[in-house]
Amino acid sequence: MPQASAIAVRSPARARQYVTQPFVCSWEIGDWGVAWVQVAGELDLATSPQFRQTLRAAQRAVPLVVLDLRELSFIDSSGIHVILDADSDAQREEGRLLIVRGAAQVDRMLTLTEVCKQVVIFDLVPTEPAPTLLHVAPRGVAA
Repeated sequence: MPQASAIAVRSPARARQYVTQPFVCSWEIGDWGVAWVQVAGELDLATSPQFRQTLRAAQRAVPLVVLDLRELSFIDSSGIHVILDADSDAQREEGRLLIVRGAAQVDRMLTLTEVCKQVVIFDLVPTEPAPTLLHVAPRGVAA
């Protein structure tokens, strides 16, 4: 009679653990008075309140906010709602929200939810100088 083993042997592919990066969200005022919000890790229901708070703080400080999603590995609908709310807030206050394109799966979510139709999303080329963004800046942002 065969007996079941208490130890399951898995193939190396199944034994791999997916390590998630901790969520980090911060902002700072960079050159030309632009607030850069940097997000890393997974943006979901649990982390969206911190994200919302960070975006609001940046928007209260300056009219032009650039949201850098290059280090974001995941975004769900709660993160999308925060971005759309921040864009609405910016328009109401005569400010601007811009997004630096992130990973393919994040970009796909922004496309599927049509965020790309409401918010300017661009690729940041490291060799391209930041002043090229000034043509989309709201009035009052000094060069």
